[in-house]
Amino acid sequence: MGTHFEWIQDIDPQVGEVGGKAAGLRKLIGWGLAIPTGFVIVDARKTLDTATLARYYRAMGGGKVAVRSSALGEDGNDHSFAGLYESILDVEGEDKLVDAVLQCVDSLNSQRAREYRHQHGAHECSMSVVVQRMVDAEAAGVLFSVDPVSGRHDRLVIDAVPGLGEALVSGDETPDHYEYDLDNMLCYQELVGDVATLTAEQRLLLVRQARQAVVAANEPLDMEWAFNKEGELFWLQARPVTTVGSDLNELDTPINPGDVLTRCNIGEMMPGASCPLTFSTTGRAIEHGMQHMHVSYAGRPAITDTWTQVAMCSGKMFLNMTGSAAAGATVLGIDVKSMGLSLCGRIVDELKPPPKRAIFVRLFGMIKMLWYLHRADAVIEEFKQRAKAFQIPVKGSSAELAKALDESKAFFYEAFAVHLQSSTTSGFASNVLQAMISGGQESSPEEEAEAGRLMAGARDVESAVLVDQLDEIVEEISRHHDAQACFVDTTPRVALAWLRGNGSPVGHKFADFLDRHGHRAYRELCVREVCWSDAPETLVATMQASVAARLTRPLSSVRPDVADVSGLSRGLRWIVPKAHNAVRRREATKSLLVDITNRLKRGYRALGNQLVAENKLDDADLVFFFLHDELMAFVRNSSSHEFNRYWNQHTKMRRRALDFQNRLEFEEICVGAPQPIDVRNRSLDIEGQLVGRPVSRGIVEARARVAFSVTEAAAIQPGEILVAPITDVGWTPYFSMIAGLVTDVGSAVSHGAVIAREYGLPAIVNTRYGTKQIKTGDMIRLNADTGVVTIL
Repeated sequence: MGTHFEWIQDIDPQVGEVGGKAAGLRKLIGWGLAIPTGFVIVDARKTLDTATLARYYRAMGGGKVAVRSSALGEDGNDHSFAGLYESILDVEGEDKLVDAVLQCVDSLNSQRAREYRHQHGAHECSMSVVVQRMVDAEAAGVLFSVDPVSGRHDRLVIDAVPGLGEALVSGDETPDHYEYDLDNMLCYQELVGDVATLTAEQRLLLVRQARQAVVAANEPLDMEWAFNKEGELFWLQARPVTTVGSDLNELDTPINPGDVLTRCNIGEMMPGASCPLTFSTTGRAIEHGMQHMHVSYAGRPAITDTWTQVAMCSGKMFLNMTGSAAAGATVLGIDVKSMGLSLCGRIVDELKPPPKRAIFVRLFGMIKMLWYLHRADAVIEEFKQRAKAFQIPVKGSSAELAKALDESKAFFYEAFAVHLQSSTTSGFASNVLQAMISGGQESSPEEEAEAGRLMAGARDVESAVLVDQLDEIVEEISRHHDAQACFVDTTPRVALAWLRGNGSPVGHKFADFLDRHGHRAYRELCVREVCWSDAPETLVATMQASVAARLTRPLSSVRPDVADVSGLSRGLRWIVPKAHNAVRRREATKSLLVDITNRLKRGYRALGNQLVAENKLDDADLVFFFLHDELMAFVRNSSSHEFNRYWNQHTKMRRRALDFQNRLEFEEICVGAPQPIDVRNRSLDIEGQLVGRPVSRGIVEARARVAFSVTEAAAIQPGEILVAPITDVGWTPYFSMIAGLVTDVGSAVSHGAVIAREYGLPAIVNTRYGTKQIKTGDMIRLNADTGVVTIL
């Protein structure tokens, strides 16, 4: 149509030529919200029709106006172009209005606008210009219907300043800040002065009208607003929020208000947030395995599709302790006290016991549980034989690959059931040992430390063998005359090529190591993570840090002797070797489980690549942001362009959400649906001490190294104490360097505890806030005889 003028209310919502800002204003009218009177110059150019411009200006009544850019693509779903194009306020008079419009047109081809379009792959576009009556603002600001910082869709955020909102957008003035929950209740605020910029009634009016707009738009909105001197509310802009992902709670499982949940134990197995595919495979398999336990001995009639043992909240997996505690009703010897000690290292007061069944029912349940534990070795051996033949194809059409993956679910679920049976024997033996030491009472820190001492020295534990073999390789590399130049001071890819190509025995040892342990990895039960064999550079990067440490200072680790049990009671002499055997069994089945998971990972990666090859998926990594059943349906039905487009966009939004979910933290124990911790409202211990569970005895003073990931751990210096949320196999290379270990979560049989005992390292787990209270460089005393960490 070329350049022309339209009143904002007359814009056709179906025609996209007016640009993002003008389209957003027209939508606001359609949503029933008030905007300042105005018009738009569609496809404005330097050859401006000044007579028509003056006529529209006079029809508005003249006076002060705001002149704002409205380029095609601006304020859209893909790119915001925020702040790139011109906005001129308080424009008065026809001549100044012409100048302001031309400034907006010129800004389309400014250097920064061209660079932004180039960086984001955006095309050349046309510029429309919006002219609106200025609001004589008493207060103004911005409103986000989701929190752009945390990514939470259950938070609505308002920032408000006195007068015009430009002072807020430019950063010249600090706003009052308000946050509202889904019930429109104020849940957090920060005021700049003694008196709030907005009244409670004004804030609620903003919230209610914004909710109205979000429902109509069916997407999160970033909105600008102003109250005039008379208290009238005008909306100045509405655009999609482009910086957050999908709803962080989209895949949450149903949780009863009184259910008690914990991240302990499962947080070690599944650290961080889980991608949807991991949740629907690994998470479902854990649920299946735990239900299988209860069918075996706790009176559960059948395994169902409900979520009773595992819960998902904001991308994090939790154990539903209330669901697990139900076993106490039908099994003698299972109670909420021992469950809390086993999972969380302490009695969980929030967890209430279920009503008990008759004594003969519970006695029969205990007999079935003992039989379940007794059968573990035979079950494991039979499953190992079948596991040798378990394979998933990595070639074929998407339909063929999807069919094979779908059919593998039953075997994958069984693998978790077998490992949980193995793991239960380990936990049972550990609990019996602890109970014998404490006389059946709640254990003191000293008694927990004594249990750790007796657990130390178990030989041939798979995860410890892994450490030994990797240490031997690292030590040999450090003795090579070219180690610094060819291995340490280069990229992991070059270091790997040197290791494989130098013809020395250490290269063969590394190949043998990958043959045995290459299926392991950081976050190894996440189906999106790639194992060491498939991405050896990730392992080499950690080895480089270990070699560098050895070149700086020779390291020596003294392995503890097997605990002398000759002076112990008959009961302890009987249980200690059984506890050692149980740890060996648990770590062996964990390795087998990871191996099976890795075969599943390769199948899903192959499916992702095939879907890209078939032009159904934009990016192979997006396969991990479907639930398993969604993915199967996508493969079956991905013939419609619109269907494919929806799922490509939605999985990209889920991937973006994962980054936000990883930042969320939760309390160790939650009652009802877990709520993320707002660190702004939490006052931490200021006495310089943390208390956790000692799992490997000893006392050490050293500098702390806080690391939230394996990547951050690469900065560890020899002799430092590692402070981490949790450790798994991916952290293995660093254990020979550190002087001690502190973790936020964990138990006596967690990975960090097992390896620390093997190395004779003092270790305290389950400090809950260790990574928050301790800073890198702090001198700390780790007393693993008492379970106390002191910041010196």
